[in-house]
Amino acid sequence: MAAILSFGCITRALKWYGFRHKNFSLKEAKHQIKMTVLFAVIMGVGFSIWSYTLYFYGDFALRSHVIYYMSITVIGIIVCLIHLPAAAWSISISVGIPFVVFFVFTGEPIFIAIASNFALVTIVLVTVTLSYYRAFSLVINAKQELEQQHRHTQKLNDQNEILANQDGLTKLANRRSFANHLNRKLASNTVKHSFIVGLIDLDGFKPVNDIHGHAAGDRVLSDVSERLRKLLSEDCFLARIGGDEFALVIDHSEVHEEIHALGKRITTALQVPFKMRTGLVQISGSCGFAIYPEAGNTAEELMDRADFALYEAKSKSRGASIIFNNEHERLIREKSRVELALTQSVSSKQMSLHYQPIVDGFNDEIVGLEALARWHHSELGQIPPEQFIAIAEKTGIVTEITLYLFEKAITDLKRWPSHMFLSFNLSVHDIISPDTIQQLSQVLQKYDVPANRVQFEITETIMMSDLDHCSNVTRELQQKGFKVALDDFGSGYSSLSYIHKLAFDSLKIDRSFVHNLHIDIRSQGVVKTILELCTSFNVGCTVEGVESEEQKNLLLTLGCKHMQGYYFYRPGPIEDINLTGIASSSKQNANSG
Repeated sequence: MAAILSFGCITRALKWYGFRHKNFSLKEAKHQIKMTVLFAVIMGVGFSIWSYTLYFYGDFALRSHVIYYMSITVIGIIVCLIHLPAAAWSISISVGIPFVVFFVFTGEPIFIAIASNFALVTIVLVTVTLSYYRAFSLVINAKQELEQQHRHTQKLNDQNEILANQDGLTKLANRRSFANHLNRKLASNTVKHSFIVGLIDLDGFKPVNDIHGHAAGDRVLSDVSERLRKLLSEDCFLARIGGDEFALVIDHSEVHEEIHALGKRITTALQVPFKMRTGLVQISGSCGFAIYPEAGNTAEELMDRADFALYEAKSKSRGASIIFNNEHERLIREKSRVELALTQSVSSKQMSLHYQPIVDGFNDEIVGLEALARWHHSELGQIPPEQFIAIAEKTGIVTEITLYLFEKAITDLKRWPSHMFLSFNLSVHDIISPDTIQQLSQVLQKYDVPANRVQFEITETIMMSDLDHCSNVTRELQQKGFKVALDDFGSGYSSLSYIHKLAFDSLKIDRSFVHNLHIDIRSQGVVKTILELCTSFNVGCTVEGVESEEQKNLLLTLGCKHMQGYYFYRPGPIEDINLTGIASSSKQNANSG
């Protein structure tokens, strides 16, 4: 019997030794605990029976050894099982109670004393075991809570990492992730293998949000990203880096024809209409590419070059792709020279104003004058306004130019007949800056000029860039007494349905409708419709680009009163304009010029 019990103990010990590196699941751990409790009870009872059997074979000394062996062994087992109270308590009940009862009834005083002492020690050990187990449980629970908190924190960190590097809408990489990828690629590209950086910008996306809603706009962006994923190879790193702007890095041939073919595939894919619940949506895309290392050796240089190529594509041939080349590099250097010269000219107030009158077509009298910025540099010569205004907007000095020229125009306005108004153009930077609007009002207060003699022209493109904000700004201008004109109407993506949402006092029809007005029946219909719409909304209307008497007479027939163009006056210094006469004397100069 002793051999069997010993074999069982040794086998169990070897089994647990084999478990020393194993991680148990919760279910497995519960099973092993149950088996341990059961094994402890079985072995405890087995050893007890064996001990009781030996008790009847010996004399008093042998019996004393038996009781000593049993008491010490039980106490040792309870101590060893202190982390498993169920097993310790099971041993105390299944072995301890029979032990005390058996030796109390032997009648031997020494054995009775040992049994009583054993009972007290067992009770104390069980109490200590219970207390220790509670403390041990608290430690385990605290560890589990810490592990749970760690897992939760790790999950949040993973989510934050995703949010920090992934675009939430399209699930593409974002600008931060794209920049990191490009920098890593440049750092690892020690042998300067060629690759390309591309920028893709959607054309005509803004009206999608305005007409179909932002949900439809989000759907279009998601569909665009899906089309680009399918079109581009797996080794292409694609990202959404802005509202409707995407970027890519791809190992690709530096042969321009092949890059243009890639751009053609991209732009063709984007021209396929998108299906929305509100109908089909038609947009397009322009691409700008920069080749490494031809266009640059740093991430900033490559992005700047690709962005310049994209700008060229959007400004010259929307829906096309352009690769940055040496001519673009020359333009950048020239642009840098102009930027430096412009900053110096603004500081020294070298800007000037030319004016182009707005006339009453029925009697050719001047009713107002539009102020036009002019810049003549001693070395660079005459710089076109569309060139230096764009640079000023990008460099952030356009507001300084606006305020300086506006004050200059107001000083001129004070010398004009009181029935004439000043029409002054505002840039997008002026519109989004509350401080600029306030400073413009302060200029009028400084020179004591009524606000109703000033009309601010805001281009249709600026208005459509953020319809709600621009409408709020124009209403604020009107509340201050200014008049607001919507300039270049018809040149962009606007719709006649937007007019009722805009706050303006006058509308200026773009010159593109006037160029072939006398032979284009559709242009005549559009102009007439706009004029009738302005009449129904009780707002003024001015037609730009009138260059012949035939155009003037046709516009009068269509119902237009206020006109502007070379037929009446070319832009010039205020000193060259006869403010008291009519335009007839200037027509000869305009036509001869």
